[in-house]
Amino acid sequence: MQSEKEKTHTVQAMIEECRDKQRQAEQERDYALSHQKKVEIPVEKPVLYQKCGNCKQTAYLKAKEKYDMQREKLAGRYKTKTAMYEALMFLLIWYSVSTTLFQMIRSKIFISDCVVFFDTIATFTQTIAGWVVLAGKNVAQISDGISNPVVAGIINWLIRILICGGCLVGVGILLAFIEIKIAGLYKKYCWDMITIMVILVSMAISIYFGDWIKEVLPINLLFLLLFVQLVYVGIRWYVKGWRENRGYV
Repeated sequence: MQSEKEKTHTVQAMIEECRDKQRQAEQERDYALSHQKKVEIPVEKPVLYQKCGNCKQTAYLKAKEKYDMQREKLAGRYKTKTAMYEALMFLLIWYSVSTTLFQMIRSKIFISDCVVFFDTIATFTQTIAGWVVLAGKNVAQISDGISNPVVAGIINWLIRILICGGCLVGVGILLAFIEIKIAGLYKKYCWDMITIMVILVSMAISIYFGDWIKEVLPINLLFLLLFVQLVYVGIRWYVKGWRENRGYV
């Protein structure tokens, strides 16, 4: 029994000693982890196209040189064809515009409609200007109650100038805003060859077939041309928005 007790005691002592060693090793490990230093060791990356000892150029450089030569040749051919295409399109557009303008000058109906159109715009502008001047004159009559004629005259003209100038500035700002919006719509939705073709075709139809159009539809040809352009811009705007909403663009 005594020997068994001694053996048990010895085993327990060995276990305690192992536990102490394990505990000490864990402490050393934790200390090493918390106080370790990071050292960067440069590693040379392998190169896929190493030079061989018997040649001066690698296979990669030879392939790259060949690719660059082919690319330059193709780029030169593309520039040449692009320049030829642009020159041909410019000549065609110039020919179409020139013949259309010459025919427009010879077309008495189209010229008369242009005169009527601009005369109507001028008459409308004069009417609006007359209303503005009349309104300024009526408003300026409030200065008649001033006893001093010099002050009354100054105030009268100041009121007229303010009303007429304000209306003129307002109309100018409105026209500039409309022009900017139309130019923005054209640049965003209609800045391509399709628009040029539509303009040329619509002008040609209005000029060459103006007599027949006037017989069927008694309408000003210039107004009809502008209305067609307005409808065209609206259609392109709608189609562009429809394609963008469905992710086709």
